[in-house]
Amino acid sequence: MDSINNIIKKAQNDIFPELEAKIRLELEKKDKDWLIDQIIFLTCERHSLHEQKSNFENIKKRLIRIKSIGYDSKTLSDFIGEYQKINRSKLEESGLLLNPPKMGLNSIAVQQRSIKGETLLKKVEDMLYVSLYGDITINVDLKRNQKEMLTIMLPKSKSDSLSFLKAVSEMNVTGTWNDPDGVSNDDHTNNVELQIEFNNDEEGTIGLAIFTALNLINLLHVNEQILYTRMEKIERSSLS
Repeated sequence: MDSINNIIKKAQNDIFPELEAKIRLELEKKDKDWLIDQIIFLTCERHSLHEQKSNFENIKKRLIRIKSIGYDSKTLSDFIGEYQKINRSKLEESGLLLNPPKMGLNSIAVQQRSIKGETLLKKVEDMLYVSLYGDITINVDLKRNQKEMLTIMLPKSKSDSLSFLKAVSEMNVTGTWNDPDGVSNDDHTNNVELQIEFNNDEEGTIGLAIFTALNLINLLHVNEQILYTRMEKIERSSLS
């Protein structure tokens, strides 16, 4: 017995030869250089090479910014003092967010951040990068003596918001969340668990800077009601 899928498949098979012929006819009118450019573009797009190039260029710009500023424990402490208690309302009142979706719904798009909001997001991403990976080679002077594991849980659809991080173990997990307000109930949602090994300092300033940065990234971009993160000490690791 026919199903709707079988009917659609049959229709596609009937149409395809005519469609292929029309495409071929149009392509035959194009010059060789144009065809080569299109093949290169589509090949790069298929293998995400454009995205990789963009990420690489963004990392280079980030490292240049970090080196030009220089970071130490005081820089981290000042950052924590300024932003630890910030919330969604303050960002909206300050004009950093422009009509963003309710927390728990879509990620906040670039057009929903003002220029100052976009500048702050870059600054916060730099601080997260510094806290996790910064060393003297990029003008970062932090005393690190405690190996820890950072775990971040977020929806797979929003994981690109942290794509600038490196040396990340990524696992697909299923999660549930019952929103008391009924805005963003999740039933067996496809989540991603990110794990990053890093070196904290004895006072825990680096770890607190990481939590502060992740909270701001959530408020400015990820847009979860709760962005679940945790840190735990590592007694021994093959990376030590």
